[in-house]
Amino acid sequence: YKLDRLAFAGALSDPLAALLFCAPQQPDVVVVNGRVLVQDGQLATVDLPPLIERHNRISREMING
Repeated sequence: YKLDRLAFAGALSDPLAALLFCAPQQPDVVVVNGRVLVQDGQLATVDLPPLIERHNRISREMING
């Protein structure tokens, strides 16, 4: 997270609290156990378009009964 953005103003003393209480932000990079999960703000391990299509289809089915 880039803490120099307006949404994180005043958050430098407690970055964890900033993540929890400030406006939602999209991280630039997320690394877990040495594996890059988000790069340049985009999911690196998921093919997102088919997932969004599936989500929208299921949502329509739920709404339409």
